[in-house]
Parts: sequence; C-alpha cells; structure tokens
Amino acid sequence: MVFFIRRKNTAESIVIMINVFITDDHTMLVEGLAKAIDSSGIARVGNVSANIADCRKALIAEQPDILLLDISLPDGSGVDFCKEVVSVYPSVKVIAITSHNEYSTARQMLDNGASGYILKNSSSEEVIEGIQAVSNGRRYI
Repeated sequence: MVFFIRRKNTAESIVIMINVFITDDHTMLVEGLAKAIDSSGIARVGNVSANIADCRKALIAEQPDILLLDISLPDGSGVDFCKEVVSVYPSVKVIAITSHNEYSTARQMLDNGASGYILKNSSSEEVIEGIQAVSNGRRYI
C-alpha cells in the first residue's frame, strides 16, 4: 500500500492507496486502465509493462498490492507467469485482465493463484471494484 498525507488547514488525514502494476501489451487499453485507476481515489498505477520480462524486473524493485496481468503476452503465457508471481511474491495479488472468456482458461488462472478474472470488455468501474475486492481479500470474477 502507498500512503499519502493530505493536509487541510491544520487537520491531517492519511489516505491509503492500493498500488497496482499493469502488464499488458495493448497500449490503448493500458492507458485507459491507468487513467481510470489513478482517478479512482482508491488506487494508483505504480508500474506498466508490456511483457513478462519487464514485469519481472519491476517486481524485483517493488512489489505491488495488485498485478493486473494479461494472459497472452508476446514473451510468454500470463497463466504460467501468474503461478510464478504468487509463489515468488505471495503478498502480490494477481487479477487476470483478458479477452479469453472460456471457463477452462479462467479455471487454470485461478488454479495458478489468481485472485480475480476480469474480461477486457468490462467497464472501468468493474475493474476498480475488482481491485478493491481483491485488495480486501476476496476473489473477483
């Protein structure tokens, strides 16, 4: 979690933001997601990567609360990478963000440790709802 301190007059308040990484190779989708997340008031995007290799590097430097992970990436399978992420970084919660709506794919992702599964044609409100639910320890499908 990322903490921000807001000062108004003499009163102070602490706002806890959910730190989200996005790994997806579709630039326009990532830009829209990042904008929606950053303006949500509950989360912020700490890193964006377009492939597994760059995501691995980012995870070494900092672990987010939530990783939004595409299933089909140019350098490998997000399904396999999900299993790696949750075993190496157990505090990182993975939410699949994908266009694959087959039950078997969703089941495999969840079996590999994903905490959520969101289709790319979902609204930004649903993505924010999923981030919040998973951050609170629930599964989101």
